[in-house]
Amino acid sequence: MSLPWADRVHAAVLLVVAPGLIAAYWIAFFFTDWTRPDYARYGLAPGVYLGFESAFPLPDGFVAVTSALAGYYLIRRDLKAVLFGLLSAGGFMFLALIDTYFNILHHLYTAAMFREDPGMLVEAVINVACAAGAGWSARRLWIRFNTGSSPDRAEDCS
Repeated sequence: MSLPWADRVHAAVLLVVAPGLIAAYWIAFFFTDWTRPDYARYGLAPGVYLGFESAFPLPDGFVAVTSALAGYYLIRRDLKAVLFGLLSAGGFMFLALIDTYFNILHHLYTAAMFREDPGMLVEAVINVACAAGAGWSARRLWIRFNTGSSPDRAEDCS
């Protein structure tokens, strides 16, 4: 029996898209200035922003691994997908909220900032996508757990 379409999309997001985007972000962070705001314009010391962002690679790595494992187990129709998916979703939500709070606290999320610095708009989109994706994924996986069914017997949880 074929994996339902919604589960295939979910598995692709968990297994490929999320870890791939995390890796792309960190490649951009370490090798370009695309992810860095114009500190002087914002009155923010570079050490504050870079110190904060430099704390994220390890948690992002954890989220990427748990996300990939969730996708792998979802494809295999194994309920371990729920365990790793909920770990991943919780990690994504935490990362989105802590990053959003930092940016609000340091006045980096303002209408003027979004107009003047496309990088900050990208940061906001990343945070919204992480929080929304975490909620979507956790909901789908919780339905699986709550019904006590494996992905191959559960109804499509789109």
